[in-house]
Amino acid sequence: MRDRFEALYRACYPAVHRYALRRTESVDDVADVIAETFLAAWRRMDDIPDGDAALLWLYGAARRVLANHRRGQSRRSALAERLRDESALRQEAPAPLDHHAERIRAALALLSPADREVLALSAWWWPCRCSAARRTRRTPWWSRLTAPSR
Repeated sequence: MRDRFEALYRACYPAVHRYALRRTESVDDVADVIAETFLAAWRRMDDIPDGDAALLWLYGAARRVLANHRRGQSRRSALAERLRDESALRQEAPAPLDHHAERIRAALALLSPADREVLALSAWWWPCRCSAARRTRRTPWWSRLTAPSR
């Protein structure tokens, strides 16, 4: 089976390459189409006819790979568009400022970057405050003293 696949690959690669090149937008897409086409051939080697019909079978497989590729691109484009729209809506209507949040931001701004980091890590991962202190090269007792009380 391997010998047959290698012979098919050597004989049909240039034609499949040209087929994919004419139908894709980037060299990376060409490589993906060729790889997926020959992967399908490897998996279905027993279904591939002999002779010139093998190339026609590969063209059919490449056509299906390209269709899947285009559907994937379409889904990704639609998702990117939706995310851009949602992001624009969020930017247009900012959330009202919370008085407490502003006071917290002002207090955090007075701390050094390392102290802010310990405090943030302690608040987010309360059970791990010793680990948070180690990450920022502070002693665990310091993180216990400065951690918010619960």
